[in-house]
Amino acid sequence: MSTEGVRAAAEGLFRATRPGDRHGAVIAGCRAAARVAHVDHAVAFTIGSLAAEERSRAAEIDSWLDRNWAQIAP
Repeated sequence: MSTEGVRAAAEGLFRATRPGDRHGAVIAGCRAAARVAHVDHAVAFTIGSLAAEERSRAAEIDSWLDRNWAQIAP
């Protein structure tokens, strides 16, 4: 599965389980993609409030990714 495929799968699954959490879906998708991307291609968030939200929710979203990884990247 491609990095983009993993990102899309994580974002879609997150939105399905938490429909009102749009920022969370974007963060989950990007964090999932970072797990499978080549280390030289990983890029941090640079967008003000979204970057702050990503830092504050990292543990929560990483835990969600861990629980759902088999569905995201089979």
